Amino acid sequence: MREILSVFQKYCGSGFYPILFLAALIWLLVTEKDKKIRIVLVYTSLVITVLFFLPPFKKLMDFLDEGTYYRILWLLPMTAVIAYAGVRLIGRHHRIGFAALAVVLILTGKCVYQSEYISKAQNRYHIPNAVIAICNEIMPAEDEERAWAVFPEELIYFVRQYTSEIQMPYGREMLEAQWEWNWDTHPIYKVMRESTIDIDALAPLLTEYNVQYLILNRNVPTTGDPESNGLTKITTIEAYDVYRNTAVEIIKKAAG
Repeated sequence: MREILSVFQKYCGSGFYPILFLAALIWLLVTEKDKKIRIVLVYTSLVITVLFFLPPFKKLMDFLDEGTYYRILWLLPMTAVIAYAGVRLIGRHHRIGFAALAVVLILTGKCVYQSEYISKAQNRYHIPNAVIAICNEIMPAEDEERAWAVFPEELIYFVRQYTSEIQMPYGREMLEAQWEWNWDTHPIYKVMRESTIDIDALAPLLTEYNVQYLILNRNVPTTGDPESNGLTKITTIEAYDVYRNTAVEIIKKAAG
């Protein structure tokens, strides 16, 4: 039970939304008359909440997928329950009620724009402009198969969000060891994550894994000469140099 309470506490954090949710849930349980709404918002929430705090249920979920028990709380319709209860409470006093509800939400919540992980979007894709420009530069033509490229780790997350035409020999499984996916560290990533990248060691691996493009952060020092290793610099985009690995050809699609 202590572990369950710890998971719930970590999920709640320092905010008050779970408290608002529980208060709204209890109030709706007492006052809501509509059977459909009771089933969708009240009974469903109660069942999920009760199951979450049952130790046997946690043992079962840990057996099926250990380490993700907190995701049970994702099933709780907190926003819908709080919003519906708030509207019910407001009743006919719309102006005063909306103002009071807004004050409650503001005082019990946090401004997400103060988070270090939130920044102004550079484009409609909400990914760095450099990623879009690099991907457009190495994007395969209509008659070519998908390209393979190695990116610095800070760009890996964004490539797949923009296009599936560019493949990478590894993804976020290399970056997020806490997920415990039991992946062996990819040989290319072992070189790319070093404080100084060894081009002489990296180039043969690119060829071995049929990688046609290499993107390097210019702020990360390197040793070895790219040109003598068959890496031709084709452009520089913001802080990144884009190289073409001439040892691996661009594959044309089969005529069909």
